Amino acid sequence: MKHKFIFLFTFALMFSSASFAQTEPSKQTTIVNHQLFYVHEVVKGQTLYKLSKMYHIDINEIIKQNPQTEKGLAIGDKLHILLTDKKVETYSVKKGDTWYSIAKTRGITKDKLLQLNPDCEAETPLSLNKNINVPYIQVEETQVVTTISGNKNTKNKNKEINKEANNETIVVNKSTPMVHVVSAGETLYAIAKKYNKKVEELVKANPGLTPTITPGQSITIPDVQGTVPALQTPVIQEEKGKIKLGEKKSVYTVYLFIPLYLSQGTAIETDKIKTLEDYKDVKQFSFIQFYEALLLATEDISKKYPNTKIELKVEDVSNTSSVRLNELINSGKLKNADLIIGPFFSKEFAVLCQYATDYNICLVNPFSVTFEECGSFVYKSMASYYNQGEKIANYIINKQQKANIILVNNQSKKEIEKIADYKAALQKQFSQLPDNYTIKEINMQTAGISSVKAAIVPACENFVFTFFEGEITVTNFIQTMNSGKYENVTLVAPESWLSYDNIETEYFMNFKTHYISQYYVNYNNPKVVDFLDRFREKYSIEPTLNLFAFQGYDLTYYFLSSLCEQGTAFQSCTLPNSDLLSTQFEFKQINNNTLENTYTNIFKIKNYKFVDAITDVEEPKVSKTKRK
Repeated sequence: MKHKFIFLFTFALMFSSASFAQTEPSKQTTIVNHQLFYVHEVVKGQTLYKLSKMYHIDINEIIKQNPQTEKGLAIGDKLHILLTDKKVETYSVKKGDTWYSIAKTRGITKDKLLQLNPDCEAETPLSLNKNINVPYIQVEETQVVTTISGNKNTKNKNKEINKEANNETIVVNKSTPMVHVVSAGETLYAIAKKYNKKVEELVKANPGLTPTITPGQSITIPDVQGTVPALQTPVIQEEKGKIKLGEKKSVYTVYLFIPLYLSQGTAIETDKIKTLEDYKDVKQFSFIQFYEALLLATEDISKKYPNTKIELKVEDVSNTSSVRLNELINSGKLKNADLIIGPFFSKEFAVLCQYATDYNICLVNPFSVTFEECGSFVYKSMASYYNQGEKIANYIINKQQKANIILVNNQSKKEIEKIADYKAALQKQFSQLPDNYTIKEINMQTAGISSVKAAIVPACENFVFTFFEGEITVTNFIQTMNSGKYENVTLVAPESWLSYDNIETEYFMNFKTHYISQYYVNYNNPKVVDFLDRFREKYSIEPTLNLFAFQGYDLTYYFLSSLCEQGTAFQSCTLPNSDLLSTQFEFKQINNNTLENTYTNIFKIKNYKFVDAITDVEEPKVSKTKRK
C-alpha cells in the first residue's frame, strides 16, 4: 500500500549581496511610551527599502512610526525605528549590578538585555547610575479594601471579599509574612515590586530562591503590611495568538532549519578525512548525521502513521549569515507552517521569534541550554543548568545521608553563570532537609588546586563539581587530585572531558566520575541496536552523539509523532519514551510561551563501562569509542 506520508526537502544555497553600500544600524535608542526605538539619521542615498533591510523591519512599520516618510526621506531626518515590540523602561545601575544580575532579575538572558542596549558592549563594566534599557515590569494595582475593625468578636475580621473584582483580598497586620504563588509569566523582580520589596529581601526570606522561578512555586513574602492579593492557585491559560490550539489535521507543514553549510561544499578536502574524529574539523559535516538520522526517523513515522501526510521541508540555515532565514521570512513561505524545528543557533532563533509570533507558529529550540522568552510558543528541548542542578541534588540526597559539595571553577563567564544556577538549585533542594549538606565554592584562579584538597571533609562523601574545560588544565587537575588517593570523592565533570585522550580512564574511575547530559545511549536497548544497524548499512559510518545522530532521530521522531497524535496542541502529550534512543521529553511550562524539557541523564564510568548512575546497572557493550 502506498503511504500517504510525504516529505519534501528543500535546499537553497546561501548567498550574499553587495549591490549597494549601507551604513551600520544606529546604536542610539530612545523610549517613547515604553516602546524602544533606534534613532536613525538619514544619510544620502538611503531609501525606505534600504532601511527596512538594514533594520530587518517591514517598510510599513517604519512609515507607521514616521508618517512623514510617506512623502520621501530627507537627509538629516531623524527616524524612530522600532527595536522590539516588548515594553521597556529605563533602569539606573546600582552598586554591585552586573549585566548578568540585572538580566536575571528581569527574567531574560544577558544577551537579550544587551540587544536592548546596542550602544553597550558585553565586556564593558556597568558604571554606577548609568541608565540602561530593561524590560518593563507592569504591576497591577490592588484595589484598596477598607481595613476591618480590630474588634475581637468580629467574625472573619481579617478577611473581606471584594465581590466587584471577583477576587479575594487579605487584610494583614504589620510584620505578617505571607506566601505568594507564582503565576505564569511572573518574574522575581515583578513579585518584589508588587509587595514593595527588594529582590534581596525575597532571596533572604527564601533560602535557595533563584531568579529562575516557575508557575506554581511558593515564595514567602516577609513583613507584609496593608492589603495584598490572596493566595491563589495559578491557572495557565491558553492565550489567543500564542498557539494553534488543538488543531488536528490530515496534512501538516513542518520546517527544519539546520546548518548544513551547503554553499561551502566545494571547500572540503576529502583527503584529510581519515577517521571519524576528522569529521569534527569539517564544518559541512557538523550536523550531517542529524539530517541522516532524521531520514530514518521519517521512515519510521510513515509506517506508524500511514494516513497522515507531513510536508517536511529542510532548509540550510547556518550561523554564518542570516541571509537565507531573512529570505524565507520575506518570501511568506513560512506563514502556514504548523511547526518549525530550529534554527540551531541563538542569533537566528531570535530573528525567527517575532515572525513566528505574528503568524502563530510553534517553534522547537533543539540545543539551547540558556534561553530567553520568545513571543511565540516554544518547546525548549534542553534542560537548563538550574534543572540539571535540581536533578543531581535529588540524586545526591537519595544516595547520601550527608554530603559535602565543592563547586570548582576557573572563572570564565560561562562557568560563573553555570555555577550560579547549579548552586541555587542545590541550595533549594538541600534547604528542605536537615543540616547534613554543605556547599563550598572555590576559584582555582586565585586559590589553586590545594584549596580543593583542603575543602574535602573526611567524614562524608565529597561531590566535587568541575565546571572548567581545556585538556591541559583538566589533566593537571586530575593528576594532582589523584595523588591524594581519596576514597570519599565523587567527581562531577563536564561531558566534554570524555574527549581528552591524555587522561587515563582509571583516574576517572578512582573518582567515581559522574557526567550530566541531556543525551545518553544504552547500547543494549534493542531499538538502539536496530538504529545502529540501519544507520551503518545506509550511510556506511558509525552514528555518534558528537555528530548529533541520536539527537536528530529523537527530536524528529518525537515532534512528528506528537503532531500525528494530537495535532498542534501537544504540549501535554506524553508519548512513550521507549520509542526514543537517547533521551526523554518531560516538558514543564516555565512561562507563558515556553515549555522546557526538564529531563536529564546522569551516568558514570564503572569498570571501564558507562553506567546509568541512577540504576547503577552495567552495560557491557558500552565503550568510550561508541560514546564519541
